[in-house]
Amino acid sequence: MRNKKKKAYILNQKIDHEFNAAGKAMRDVFWVFTRNGVKIMPGVPKDASKWLKVFDIPVLVFYMIFVLGKGDYCIFSYPENHLKIRLLKKLAPIRGVKVVCFINDMNSIREGNFDSPEVKERIKIDMELVGSASIIMAPNKNSKAFLQSQGITSDIITVGTWDYIMEDGAAENNELSMENATHKEGEKWILAFAGNLNKAPFIENLNEVSGDTILFRLWGSCDKKIENQSCSEYMGSVSPEELPYHVAGCHIGLVWDGISVHACEGGLGEYLQFNNSHKCGLYLASGLPVFVWKKAGLSDFVKENGCGFAIESLDEIAGILAGLSGEDYEKLLENVKRVSGNVRKGYYLERALMEMYKD
Repeated sequence: MRNKKKKAYILNQKIDHEFNAAGKAMRDVFWVFTRNGVKIMPGVPKDASKWLKVFDIPVLVFYMIFVLGKGDYCIFSYPENHLKIRLLKKLAPIRGVKVVCFINDMNSIREGNFDSPEVKERIKIDMELVGSASIIMAPNKNSKAFLQSQGITSDIITVGTWDYIMEDGAAENNELSMENATHKEGEKWILAFAGNLNKAPFIENLNEVSGDTILFRLWGSCDKKIENQSCSEYMGSVSPEELPYHVAGCHIGLVWDGISVHACEGGLGEYLQFNNSHKCGLYLASGLPVFVWKKAGLSDFVKENGCGFAIESLDEIAGILAGLSGEDYEKLLENVKRVSGNVRKGYYLERALMEMYKD
């Protein structure tokens, strides 16, 4: 139980309701925080004009001086307005407030190219801003190690995976079945891949994946027409709230990114080493085991919880599934069931929040 005398506020953010992970992920973050006593600091929506946004500054100053005090917490989700973060850094020591950074994204490392002087400068700025917090909620062990390698000395809490909130009774009340597909010997294995397909160029090369016993089903927005390949089917775009009921009809979820089916190459592919893909939370909430890249930050979580496989290439999938007996798959589903219940109620972020309150 947290100390009820301590107050915690999180800086407000505009949260999109588009059919993508960004909106759903941050809505869930705010849902978990507010359910656990964190209040949202009033603020001007992100899409307001720059003239209106200046009103955020006096509101932030007011809360830091008159509302929050010694031992209280002020949380910001990164990325956030640089001026606000620098203002928090100056005011927090005066009031004895603990500043907490929840890392959603670090844009400086999204595209790789770490040796580029321009990227190094952007990383330096990110580190200055993120490191201004006394407590950091980082996605996973890899991101924690990266922050520390950049000289960050703040207390770092690892979250582990994205949660994927589903309200109580949602599965029973939704007209779509939440029941997972059973795999029968001789049938193809159906793999789900969901997300912004514009940012997943590897899907155009799925026919290069060895093995004819697997079928990829793709969900998500895409600017161009996706032609069904012999090993893939495009299923369209649906809301994040309905998506779990669609992918639940598959056997396994795929967490992959970048330009190649043979390795997670390219900036976004390499970024999987440090971030937590929201896809993983979706699949686990849907009751699916997962395939993740062996070097991904999520691979430790998947292995520790026995809820999937870590692979170097999509070419490994067919061989792994060929050696998976019906009994093995049922055991895998049992492991996933335990994790799924946690993901759907926000357990992993709540655990990180409780660790923050112990500070």
